[in-house]
Amino acid sequence: MAAPSSAVTRIRAAHWQAAALLLEKIRDDRQAADVALGHWFREHRQMGGRDRGHVTALVYGVLRDAMRLQRMAGPQPLSCRDWLCMHALSTGLLDHHALHALAGDAADAARTRLQAFDDAALGDAERHNVPESIWRHWQTHYGHEAALLADALNREAPVDLRVNLLKASRERASAVLQDLGLEPTTTPLSPWGLRLPRRAALQSAAPYREGWVEPQDEGSQLLALLVDAKPGERIADFCAGAGGKTLALGAAMQNRGELWALDIAASRLSRIGSRAQRAGLSIVQACVLPDDAWLTTQRGRFDAVLVDAPCSATGTWRRNPELRLRDIDFTALALQQRGILAAAARLVRPGGRLIYATCSLMRDENEAVVADFIARNAGFDVEDASTVINCGDSGPFLRLLPHRHGTDGFFAARMLRRNDT
Repeated sequence: MAAPSSAVTRIRAAHWQAAALLLEKIRDDRQAADVALGHWFREHRQMGGRDRGHVTALVYGVLRDAMRLQRMAGPQPLSCRDWLCMHALSTGLLDHHALHALAGDAADAARTRLQAFDDAALGDAERHNVPESIWRHWQTHYGHEAALLADALNREAPVDLRVNLLKASRERASAVLQDLGLEPTTTPLSPWGLRLPRRAALQSAAPYREGWVEPQDEGSQLLALLVDAKPGERIADFCAGAGGKTLALGAAMQNRGELWALDIAASRLSRIGSRAQRAGLSIVQACVLPDDAWLTTQRGRFDAVLVDAPCSATGTWRRNPELRLRDIDFTALALQQRGILAAAARLVRPGGRLIYATCSLMRDENEAVVADFIARNAGFDVEDASTVINCGDSGPFLRLLPHRHGTDGFFAARMLRRNDT
């Protein structure tokens, strides 16, 4: 995986120092990579686009090499600067001379470690940059596709946009983005989506400022499509977060009906108001949970409820590679997910729809949670998701996998409440 020789001349001391400091914030202080990078760039506005690109590539390069670097380090804890040196030298990003100019004696130590390490000692999980316990699960669940899945999650995610059909057609939005030199193409699965070939400063672009487009992975768009929201309905986004899917649902409803954004974090919900205004949505209302009084009065009154549950986010590793470094309590997550799903189900009217979704690739958070819910709630039936969205996969659930679909990893189940319950 040798880097082009020109890469040696592009990486400067400022890039190297920034990457090392950011990796400390991400690995040791447990900050999210995108958040840490965003804060850094806002505080160092003198960095141009190319400088930011070099820093981002260094940081994400190390995170996508983390399992191998951990194995090479052995029981001895190494600094993030050491990780950065080993990654740059072993991948051919920098030769020893160029690395020494940036990192001094740390370059010599990295070369010594590399010379002493036998790559044959790496296990499959380490080669594919996956924690061992998750790798074993994927081998059982995905079989020979486990390696393809892992490798796809180690690549950069595409830049997907959702076109807000309240304000522009996909064709019109595409034409305006084309005029800006962004070269969009239509997403293969979502009828709302456009895909850019590279990152762009969208917030300064008129289509974004005027609410024509919203950054959103194609898989996330498909989850909103699975709700099949219609004008005039009452819809709840039960784990709304900052409201990406809420906005998609509102556009599908043509800004007619009643749309509730629910979440336990008031800080996340607070962002929805301005986003809805930019999108031209006036039907969005927000409620901070838990609110027992509100939930009681709204029981059985919603046509559809979307539960995009908190999860391990293993399906988002393309965007958040640092998550593979975190310890995950899958038992606790599944317990939380079951509780959230049960609470959300109470809002669904007879004949209404309940959609459970995660961005996890783990059966314990997906099929097992749905099976437990159905066993405890005889009034709900699983509906074949392919009746709404057909991605070519068999079975009743929507499963989106990066190596098959080019999206983030998602799971979704669509359930109907019987009219007689």
